[in-house]
Amino acid sequence: MKNGTRKWLFCAVLVVLLAGLTGMAAAKELLIGNMQDISGPTSVWGNAVTRGAEIAIEKINAAGGIDGAMLKLVTMDTKANVQEAIKGYNSLVSSGVVAVVGPPVSNIGLALGPIANKAGVPVVGSFIDPRVTVGEDGKPHAAMFLMQPSSIQYSEIMASYTIDVLGLKKVGVLYDQSNAFAVSLMKPYVDYIKAAGGEIVSEQVYTKGDKDFKTQLLKIKDAGADCLYFPNYIQDAVLAMNQRKQVGLDVPVIGGLDFAPPFASLVNDPEATNDIYLANNFSETEPQLKEVWEIYKTKYGEDPVNKVFLGYDKVLLIREAMKLGGGTSAAQVMAGLSQVKDLQGTTGVLTISPGTHQPVGLSMVMYKIEKGKYVELGRYVPEKHK
Repeated sequence: MKNGTRKWLFCAVLVVLLAGLTGMAAAKELLIGNMQDISGPTSVWGNAVTRGAEIAIEKINAAGGIDGAMLKLVTMDTKANVQEAIKGYNSLVSSGVVAVVGPPVSNIGLALGPIANKAGVPVVGSFIDPRVTVGEDGKPHAAMFLMQPSSIQYSEIMASYTIDVLGLKKVGVLYDQSNAFAVSLMKPYVDYIKAAGGEIVSEQVYTKGDKDFKTQLLKIKDAGADCLYFPNYIQDAVLAMNQRKQVGLDVPVIGGLDFAPPFASLVNDPEATNDIYLANNFSETEPQLKEVWEIYKTKYGEDPVNKVFLGYDKVLLIREAMKLGGGTSAAQVMAGLSQVKDLQGTTGVLTISPGTHQPVGLSMVMYKIEKGKYVELGRYVPEKHK
């Protein structure tokens, strides 16, 4: 055999071997998608979810990954825009992700449902509108999974606390009628208040992009409300609480998860953040948070907010689903998610209902904001949920 021929054969074999090694290396990496608002109006939440997911992946990889395969997070910036989110999801599917860490945004979850069901790549999100995970026919959307209490459970916790604990019965309501998140928190709250003998004395609305809520707040004040229910996004909450003080609406505020940290730190006037009640996913004193809390604080030099733990637990759910589903394909992860039971997460013990793709049995921790300071009031669940 001539030298030139030998060299050619040697190079060909080397190319084949290198290609095989490259393929083996690629097979040792599992892609997890992440769709969050990184640069838009809710980026304070999107970046927190992303950091929590990254910490979970770093811990899993440090322990050897999944059957030797390392996880890699691939992040798409939704900019809190539905079309950007759809484009991002399709891009993630094309890149080969086996699951997606979803955003805490119901509008995006509603838009993604039909697309994800068709693509077969599951989304584990914290969008609390129950329509994201359950269709009009009462059956669960195959690819959509929720990992925190739905808007129905959250609303009823807040309504029960309003009327059964605080003794407030004349409620004024202000919400963004163009936002699925806000709308999903309205009806269950109002229904509970009315059924418990309370009254909605004024129901006011606004729409996306509105910055001035003083007219609506004055109407609620004039109606004699003894509290304000405000289930809206964090940027609206900052504006509305400042304006609440300006118009003299000096009544307790019952809010949603967007009043959790860092909300109070974003309002310049501590007086504007006084007498606000909310339910959060966790308590800083709970032991299951300690390790992740310390990792986050060391890495970023600040205390984590609740969305960090949501991001962390979403990855834990995906990892558990790989075990239960018998493999790491998108189909196996999707099958495994419906089987998750009694998984200890940072936000509680997670069990996913196969009938709704929503968690069951999760309680919430009540907080009151007093002049910019969060005061823990303990875990709470209405009698009907026990």
